[in-house]
Amino acid sequence: MKKQEKKTGLKEILKGGQETLPGFQFQIYRAEDKRSLWNADFEILFLLKGDGRVSYEDGVVYRVQEKDLFVVNGFQICSIDLNEQGILLSLKMSADAIASVHIEFLKYEIECRSFLFTEEQQETFDVIRSDLARVFQEAYKNDMMQPVNARSRITALLEDLSRYFAAGERMKHSRSGRERIQMASDYILQHYKEAITLEDLADHIYLSRTYISRSFPRYFGVSFLEYITQVRLAHAILDMHGDATLTEIAYNNGFSNENVMIRAFRKYFGMTPGEYRKSIVQTAVREEEKNCGLIKYIDRTTEDYEKDNDVYRVLLQYAGFREQEFDAEKENSVQILAALGGRKQRIAGHWRRIINGGYARSVLDARVQEELAQAIRDIGYEFIRVKGILDDDMCVLRRDMKGEIRVGYQYIDAVLDFILSIGAKPMIEFGHMPGLLAEQPSQITMRPVQNAAPKDLEAWKRLIGGIMDHLRTRYGVERMRNWIWVPWVNADFFENCGMDRYIEVYRISHQEIKRICPDFLTCLSYGTMGEHGIKELLLKMEEAGCLPEIYGVRSFGAVMSWEEQEDLNLIVNSDSFDFAVSRDMDYLQNYLRKIRKRLQKMGFQGTPIIVDECSNNVWQRDLCNDTCYKAAWLFKNMLENENEANGLAYFSINDRLDEIFPVHDSFHGGFGMFTDDGIPKAVYGAAKLLGKMGTRFVASGKGYFISTEEREEKIQIYLYNYVHYDMLYRHRHTVNISRTDRYRVFQAGENLTFSVQLQKVPGGEYRIQCYKITREQGSPYDCWAAMGAPEAMTSEEKEMICHSADPEYRVWRETVGEEQILSVQEHLKVHEVACIEIICLNHYRELH
Repeated sequence: MKKQEKKTGLKEILKGGQETLPGFQFQIYRAEDKRSLWNADFEILFLLKGDGRVSYEDGVVYRVQEKDLFVVNGFQICSIDLNEQGILLSLKMSADAIASVHIEFLKYEIECRSFLFTEEQQETFDVIRSDLARVFQEAYKNDMMQPVNARSRITALLEDLSRYFAAGERMKHSRSGRERIQMASDYILQHYKEAITLEDLADHIYLSRTYISRSFPRYFGVSFLEYITQVRLAHAILDMHGDATLTEIAYNNGFSNENVMIRAFRKYFGMTPGEYRKSIVQTAVREEEKNCGLIKYIDRTTEDYEKDNDVYRVLLQYAGFREQEFDAEKENSVQILAALGGRKQRIAGHWRRIINGGYARSVLDARVQEELAQAIRDIGYEFIRVKGILDDDMCVLRRDMKGEIRVGYQYIDAVLDFILSIGAKPMIEFGHMPGLLAEQPSQITMRPVQNAAPKDLEAWKRLIGGIMDHLRTRYGVERMRNWIWVPWVNADFFENCGMDRYIEVYRISHQEIKRICPDFLTCLSYGTMGEHGIKELLLKMEEAGCLPEIYGVRSFGAVMSWEEQEDLNLIVNSDSFDFAVSRDMDYLQNYLRKIRKRLQKMGFQGTPIIVDECSNNVWQRDLCNDTCYKAAWLFKNMLENENEANGLAYFSINDRLDEIFPVHDSFHGGFGMFTDDGIPKAVYGAAKLLGKMGTRFVASGKGYFISTEEREEKIQIYLYNYVHYDMLYRHRHTVNISRTDRYRVFQAGENLTFSVQLQKVPGGEYRIQCYKITREQGSPYDCWAAMGAPEAMTSEEKEMICHSADPEYRVWRETVGEEQILSVQEHLKVHEVACIEIICLNHYRELH
């Protein structure tokens, strides 16, 4: 515990962003953090990891270890010294906050110290551990959006503490008495390095010596001199972790000499300072030996993530919760009223404008080609976006065995030929930089990707110009006129090479594209940066004469962990950039509106905006990517942003991006609609259902979207029950997720019963077809988990899992009479989606 005050990890998580429960505060302490010897709040402490030493006002030192639980009453002295790996969770409650939920509790002193008892005597402590875990769980699970639930959890905690650990009624102290003695304590804490006498203290705080002498035992349980000694010892302990000599430590912490400090150590710790320091070193060595393996595993599997050393797991094992406690037991209803007839707005279908095929080389893979062809058939995507067209694995620019540079377009041709052969159009990004041209070769991921500007701009111009001339000869200008061209990589790359350099390279590519045909559509990929840098970039591009026709951004619902001021540590790994998932479940919509507003202010209000890479998380090992959750995410974000962007390009078709090391499990949390080995996920099933969408808009709202055809012969009702990640998982704390159990990392949700009443429906007979993606049907991951989660699947197992991608299906008929009303009701559990298709049979009889 260092001398600098620092709050690490969870900072006021119980209070939340809206101060929903002021006076209750979770906080994490590590070995380097300083904790006050006493304060006015009631405090419950739980050791999440490691071990250490604790002493109260009597000065007796106790060893504490992982899972130990203890309480510090208001104004009670408690010194804590954690070893290097120690992590301590604290829940502080002010007297006013306690009074608001359980005023009787304030009458009692609580003596709750698990370290005084054996393992066989921990039953009542486990009750408190469970209560504390549930309060903590309520804080991160609901983000404190349901303060009534949190209050009930806190009340239960206080009741159990008073039931099992009340040691007698608290001595009543007046507020003025507490305030006076706090002045004395504050003075000592500020001047403990000096020689403080009772007379000095009395003079400085204007209280009598007699009053101070009586008050210290009354409020702190120790004498004035013992209190000063303990304060000095607490600070001396911190210095023991450094290199200072014992003489220096004694002098720096107010002891008159080294021998006085030694006597104090022997009295309170039962050992000399030298022995104490030796025990610290031995503990640190043991921890280092335990944590520094010689082998760093590269081929990680999803099972490795189950072993993630997530400290909160130690506490949450006592919560004893089940998924049903949060989801299945809660019910709500949604009433929807919509009318047909009249002039209906055309649906542009921006969500199926573009699909990401991944890196160009992967599009040459037969399985990926099969999946893209299937997506074009099932969903009707217009463009296939490919990036990395100039990566070294595309063999565009290479040296032959004689050392001569050669240019080859064969793989580029193969990619474009395939895209055109399945009826799609290419969206081509000229990136990254071939290694032979790279100014400063760099590689962020395991792919052979050079994130660098060219060292020779003329060579770059010749390369792009040569490619464009070749494509004109091979495909013709008229066909190429319908393609989308991205002159260079995403613009947030200019953080590496500088904005001016980025624009210079982009301009050269832009000119070579426009040289073939000025009408070619170019797109700037802005990347994942916020809206603030747009103005300078576009003004410079306008000055350089290379403004794009289309503006592209990326959205992975990700923010820097500090942006939303939650102060929860992000679990950093080698599988992803260091971004947390935003707590804003409408992040995509709000981000797009900010971008459009900024463009409008600059006079670019007519510029089309596309999201060229769109997903829920930047983490390629998010195990929820394989679950029903992703189907609900797709419905929500595609349907609610239909009018916010001119293209929403899901990222990506397949898990195989080769940006991180491959793993054995099919369901390892990749971005794709399909697994590496070609199994369609629930998100692909959801996209197929979106493919049934009509051409005219009827109505939309939270959890639903209704479309129809021009003659209203078909109606599509889309329903979804989306629930967002909880706070721990948004910061990649994997305490509540495993290879086969992936549904306990969400906020508390509720099942929804949608009651839809359609009015002005022409009379006649209607066929109603309900397609529904649930954990039981439509989710191959859940089928795989129920099957026993085989690692190496047989062909029969894989075939069965692929068949489980078919959604739940029901069909029935309804007759609409003179009232022209058709009612439909559907029940959705958390993460489920449904498409209800209503077909007018009279219309089809007339046609036939």
